[in-house]
Amino acid sequence: MHCNTALRGYTAKRIEEIESADILVGIPCYNSETTIAHVIQMVTHGLAKHYKERRAVIFIADGGSTDDSREAAREFQIKPWQEKIVSIYRGTAGKGTALRSVFEAANRLGVQACAVVDSDLRSITPDWVKYLLYPVLEKGYQFVAPVYVRHKYDGTITNNIVYNLTRALYGKRIRQPIGGDFALSSEVARFYAEQDVWETDVARYGIDIWMTTNAITQGFRICQSNLGVKVHDAKDPGQHLGTMFRQVVWTIFFLMEKYENYWKGIRESEPVETFGFEDYLEPEAVKVDLEGMVQHFKIGFQQFSALWKEIFCSSNSR
Repeated sequence: MHCNTALRGYTAKRIEEIESADILVGIPCYNSETTIAHVIQMVTHGLAKHYKERRAVIFIADGGSTDDSREAAREFQIKPWQEKIVSIYRGTAGKGTALRSVFEAANRLGVQACAVVDSDLRSITPDWVKYLLYPVLEKGYQFVAPVYVRHKYDGTITNNIVYNLTRALYGKRIRQPIGGDFALSSEVARFYAEQDVWETDVARYGIDIWMTTNAITQGFRICQSNLGVKVHDAKDPGQHLGTMFRQVVWTIFFLMEKYENYWKGIRESEPVETFGFEDYLEPEAVKVDLEGMVQHFKIGFQQFSALWKEIFCSSNSR
């Protein structure tokens, strides 16, 4: 079924009642009952601490959680001068549609800046709100990517593939092109919401890299903000990353084809301005099942060795 909006009727009516706001903080959510209240708590404190004079809305975009995520989000008391919307989005399942509903809400409310944070964060602090929103509200930037201190075994796909390819292709040294926490201006929210991508595999599988790539290729002013340590439900590289690898890499190659004319003109990369957290914190260790990874490799070799022989030249098989 084609949906020309990700907002349900009751959500649209709630937005109409609020009428307008300066800031919207979106929290895409799915089965996060153990962490969602903490994330909302940090966001409401951060908005009160840094932006008390601005009208702010906290928007929880839920994907139809089967646990008590929505109940936990509804019950948590935010500051009385702030607004909260707990919404189940409409459309294709996945984070893309959650973000679409956030961008639509930002447009309808006419906000100056929109931030998005993940619902499974354990390390978020009230200052993340400022770190993300400050470059948009005070410095005229239009897209703010995150920088995190992460353990060397966390962020496997980002560190080994996505950062390197984004830098080489598009010429910007954006350290976390698929970070789940970011901010954007009203122009970028409007641009994203209007794109004809929300019913496609890009929205289901690769929305983060799609957003970053579009922010670059459309000429929006981009920076990044250091958020300190990211502690969330980290994935064991040997256990959980196969599906994510296929989805993200597929999207990168899809975008490479689409923006071929752009990256063919890139000759070098440049740093982007960085704001935010200035101290250093030690990240949590990530446990890796090395035996399991070796086992996966052996199974892969049995299944795909004939294909590998076709792909790699003979000098690589020694």
